[in-house]
Amino acid sequence: MYAALHIPDFSVMSALRGQPAGRARPCAVLSGSLGQKGREKHPLQSVNPAARLAGIAAGWPLNRALVRCPDLWVIDRDPVAEAEVRAELVRMGESLTPDLEITAADSVLLDLSFRANPVDGELAALDLSGVELWHARAATPDLAYLAARHEATRGAVMEFGDLSALPLGVLASLAGKGTDFSLLDLWGLHTIGDFMKLPRQALIERLGAESGHWHDVLHGKFCRLLRLHRPPESFAQRFDFEDPAVSVEPLVFSLKRLIYTLVGRLTARCLAVRHLDLRLSLESGDLLERCIRFPEPQTSVEGMLPPVRSFLDALCLDAAVVSVEIDAGTTFATAAQREWFGRQLPQPERWAETLAKLEAMLGAGRVGVPVPPNSYMPDAFALHPAVGGGAALSGSDFRPESALPLLRYRPPRQIAVAHETRGRFPWPLALLTGPHPGRITHRRGPFPSSGDWWDPKSWQRMEWDIQVDGRHLLRLVFQMPDLWQVDGIY
Repeated sequence: MYAALHIPDFSVMSALRGQPAGRARPCAVLSGSLGQKGREKHPLQSVNPAARLAGIAAGWPLNRALVRCPDLWVIDRDPVAEAEVRAELVRMGESLTPDLEITAADSVLLDLSFRANPVDGELAALDLSGVELWHARAATPDLAYLAARHEATRGAVMEFGDLSALPLGVLASLAGKGTDFSLLDLWGLHTIGDFMKLPRQALIERLGAESGHWHDVLHGKFCRLLRLHRPPESFAQRFDFEDPAVSVEPLVFSLKRLIYTLVGRLTARCLAVRHLDLRLSLESGDLLERCIRFPEPQTSVEGMLPPVRSFLDALCLDAAVVSVEIDAGTTFATAAQREWFGRQLPQPERWAETLAKLEAMLGAGRVGVPVPPNSYMPDAFALHPAVGGGAALSGSDFRPESALPLLRYRPPRQIAVAHETRGRFPWPLALLTGPHPGRITHRRGPFPSSGDWWDPKSWQRMEWDIQVDGRHLLRLVFQMPDLWQVDGIY
């Protein structure tokens, strides 16, 4: 058996928690900030019961809501109050069972399978000051979550098929962006029972795989495991020097002691280090921080110390170090048979040391895997971490083919060009400066391209393939407002 605890109208009720006088009047929280430009067109994120009685619903644009209810009180979100309410909700769930999942900002799911005593009285006694709390129970977690989100089924113990009378809006509020349940309203379907009568395969073909998932949930064919919430354990350690350290050796000695202690604590928990956070406090009051990532989870001092030593060797500090502190991001240790799988790094600890040396020479944030973005902008790329795996690999299968290779100039050569205006585009006539001056005898173009029009720093360029006096084949580029450059030679 699973139970769900849900706080309706979470954002607006959290913001009103410290303002009891405002709970009786229509109130709403806007999805954007009240000071943003064009706020009158922003949708309402959450409304209180008084606003719903006035005929307003979440998702309405603000200008439409004010026409319906001129007395509507629009307030900003209060992240601090929301965090406090969420923490109280989690503590209430933990008073019933330690096995719980924080499913959403306003909901938690409880696994009651191992409870010997009934929880009816304890659930009914739950109370959150200033906000309303709904709960429901069912045989699967998703079914309990659905039941707790509607007032008609609050406090009930649900079986499969008991949710058939609920409106489809309960299901639509939980669906991802890839599934549009609003189409069902156009098909004349208004309740969850109507949705359950549809054939599963036809739903998947028309609405996507997520509709098939919820079809299975409502028919009791799917019961997932909870993503159990466990308070994070801190492995932070700190060492204060009696006399500030002015050389590398005291730093290495103290960090080695801290890493030995860290490895002992992690070994007892069968964990490994995914990344190491290093902080140095200087005598001047400055704080130097560095995150050292490892290609594979590390469980030994020998695998973690060399990258730390490379980082320390490259330091040029303006003041002595008064204290060092380390913390670790942990994961489960992995085991690999390296002699069977040749694609894996044979010595990942040496790869981490190499990356640390490169960062020491080039600077933090300048070492990684260049990945082209989803854009046609020349030379555009994003630098992904060199460790941490598959996120750095591009999913594009684009492979440009050219019978005539282009030798690109890096950086491009800026030149002066004699040109005239023809229509909307400048028309190049001759190259006046640069490595290949001369009259343009043949040209193909212009080939205009642009992108990121929503960005004030959007890019726009025009390209030509040109021949200069029967000799060189060049790529000529014009960028607004008056920049000419040679990108390369064929």
